[in-house]
Amino acid sequence: MKIQLKFYGFILFLGLILPINSKAQLHLPNLFSDHMVLQRHLPIPVWGTASAGSEVVVRFEKVELKTQVDADGNWRVSFPARSEGGPFELSILGDGKSIVFKDILVGEVWLCSGQSNMEWSLKRTAEGEREIPNANNPNIRLFHLKKKHDMYKSPFTQEQLESFTAGDFFYPAKWEKCSPETAAVFSGVGYFFGKTLQDSLQIPIGLIQNAVGGSPIQSWISEEAFASHPQLNYFVKFREGGNWLDLENINPWLKERALQNWADWVNQEKSGELPGHPFAPTYLFESAIQPLQDYPLRGVIWYQGESNATNPENYAALFELMVKNWRQTWQLDLPFYFIQLPKIGTRNLWPEFREAQEKCLAIQNTGMVVAIDGGHPTNVHPKEKEGISQRLANLALAKTYGKMLLAESPMLSTFEWQKKDRQIVLNFKQTYGGLKISRGEVPTGFLLQGYLEQGSLEAFIIPEKIRIENEKIILNYPENFLPVNVKYAWAPAPDNNIVNSENLPLAPFKILLGGRD
Repeated sequence: MKIQLKFYGFILFLGLILPINSKAQLHLPNLFSDHMVLQRHLPIPVWGTASAGSEVVVRFEKVELKTQVDADGNWRVSFPARSEGGPFELSILGDGKSIVFKDILVGEVWLCSGQSNMEWSLKRTAEGEREIPNANNPNIRLFHLKKKHDMYKSPFTQEQLESFTAGDFFYPAKWEKCSPETAAVFSGVGYFFGKTLQDSLQIPIGLIQNAVGGSPIQSWISEEAFASHPQLNYFVKFREGGNWLDLENINPWLKERALQNWADWVNQEKSGELPGHPFAPTYLFESAIQPLQDYPLRGVIWYQGESNATNPENYAALFELMVKNWRQTWQLDLPFYFIQLPKIGTRNLWPEFREAQEKCLAIQNTGMVVAIDGGHPTNVHPKEKEGISQRLANLALAKTYGKMLLAESPMLSTFEWQKKDRQIVLNFKQTYGGLKISRGEVPTGFLLQGYLEQGSLEAFIIPEKIRIENEKIILNYPENFLPVNVKYAWAPAPDNNIVNSENLPLAPFKILLGGRD
């Protein structure tokens, strides 16, 4: 069976953009609805379609703007930025039709994106049963893009194959007030993030969820961004007759699941273009990012990586490309706050992947939640979401909103190998007054890799002695041992217990010691 990749055109899903045949009448994207939240302190764009050459009148509060519809049936106006407030009304007149949106708030809008741990609904979290009955908060508004098919093994129907190939992957969405009913099915991480922001800022919060379980980061990046990157353009530039299923450095599970979803199409031995799939490079950028691009945001929270952890070597470059791509798409310097993968005992490359995630902090205006004190031994979906979500929100409150919060985990700063004293002195930043252990009586999580018997035998040992001295940790090793690497929490599910004064866990790290005196 010969198959080729289809590069998905700019075909936007029905929930956010307009059917082509609607351009003969006044129409707006579903991003505009009752209960929406508009981003404060940024210009407020309003756009849609109507009859070519006609006039559209848009009123927001006491400001009225008029514009002429262009030859393609598109129109757009932009209101001046304003501070938080509401409720307001937005009215649009055109083509003899009037549309009025009510109960509009102006506040802070955040995008909740990534894969299944961001998509994981509040009702499935460990805290959901307690939290859902109390989730009545009209100052939090939710815009939830829900998939038309879960990414399980079950095959797509013929209708879904056609729909998803056209980029129509989500159900139509609208803004809704946060209530027990709407919050229960919304992202648990997103909900707790938004709740913490709203409690602290006391202004309206809008949350947009477009996360897709299983999705790799390459699905969230545009074709143009890939094509312009000399080291990553292989994600869209294939050899003749090739396609994304042939890529060597992607998680094999992605190919396996796509073929399971396409089972009916594969069994018919069809050839030609591949059907659409959210795991394909660029797919979710085109169907879940581009349709949002004109709606101003404050920032992005991101929980993703499980589907890329088999190839940690290219993740930092992919993440940097995605951040640049999205910032260019919105024409905003969006902050990105993301969650480092927690513990799991069944994924052998997760230590290296966590290291790749930490490298992403070199990108300006980003922040990382260290979650190495949580997770599950075998389940890639830990149910405890409230704690890491509050850490995520505290990062935003400190770094974006200037709140005096000590929100970052301690990280290795510098080190010194004192060979004469057989000790390694580690210095840390973001300790906020000093390091401590969170449980037990001795520090855990350290491992030294090196050689015994004058370099003839490789060995892994626990340091002979571990001392915490405020912002330093001093490791001692035995006389007959030659250390090469120092590792902390460097295992899929490590036994680690060091935190800072705010009880935020020390980030995993690995040090390669020099080989000469």
